[in-house]
Amino acid sequence: MKKITLLFIMCCFAFTAMQAQTLDADLKAKQAELAAAQEAVATLEGDIASLEASIETGAGWLTGFGGNLGFNFNKSNGWIANPNPDASSSGLAIGLTGYANNITEEFFWRNKGILNKAWQDIDLSSADGGIDDDGLFDNGTVDLLNLSSLAGKPISDHWAISGLGELNTSLGNFLAPGTLDIGVGLTWTPDIDDLIVVIHPLNYHFGFAGKDANGDRVFSSASALGAKLRADYTHDWDGFAYSSTLTSFIPYSGNEDPIPSLFEWTWLNTLTFDVWKGVGVGISAGLRSAEFETPGDLTNTQSFYSVGLSYAL
Repeated sequence: MKKITLLFIMCCFAFTAMQAQTLDADLKAKQAELAAAQEAVATLEGDIASLEASIETGAGWLTGFGGNLGFNFNKSNGWIANPNPDASSSGLAIGLTGYANNITEEFFWRNKGILNKAWQDIDLSSADGGIDDDGLFDNGTVDLLNLSSLAGKPISDHWAISGLGELNTSLGNFLAPGTLDIGVGLTWTPDIDDLIVVIHPLNYHFGFAGKDANGDRVFSSASALGAKLRADYTHDWDGFAYSSTLTSFIPYSGNEDPIPSLFEWTWLNTLTFDVWKGVGVGISAGLRSAEFETPGDLTNTQSFYSVGLSYAL
């Protein structure tokens, strides 16, 4: 009886050992299959990324457009509590940003346009101190136009030889004042998606003079050789988009009096929040400093902002 019991126990141990070996073999086989599957997925993801890049670079022209629209209308008729009981006002602001890019492995051509325009009109009755018969579009408050065209040939993964033309002015006072840049150098695309940095040490800059209150030019237009720096960043998250342009010119030599320095910089930003089918809320804001446009002004930093409805396409 003892021998039978011992034999039974040994058989149980042997069966358990065989079962453990089988499970271990199955586990190793499953691990190998999982590793192979993970490798296949990684390869597939790489193929998809390559395909997307090929589609992007081979699709020809890629275009995008976004805009802000802000407006308000106010009117009172005999509302005694108002500072002006009989008055009306209206405001309209438009901000547009668009691009058209053609990017291949051999070359790229990037074009971008930024427009911001705003008007404000206030009409007061004679009892409130006067009547304003001007229309809305006779009273501009913001007027900005920036157009750029950048073309280049890549020489590595992150660098390209490039040429840039940029116009910075307004619609209502076109080139009065305004600037025009034409130059060549390098374009850097770092490991940050949607960031383009232009570094052009050979750039010719034209500064067109503004006008005073009488409509006369402040002084003659001027030009200079210098360095052009520009950075563009545009990114679209889920329901949230941001576009920023920082551009500057650094002259290699100063100007003789009475012409001020041609050094200048401009920073333009657009922020949009999608609410429903491309329609949302948009904010446009900008900063600029240009001694050439504000001679003798110690605080020559210019700024604007506008808030309104937005639409992205």
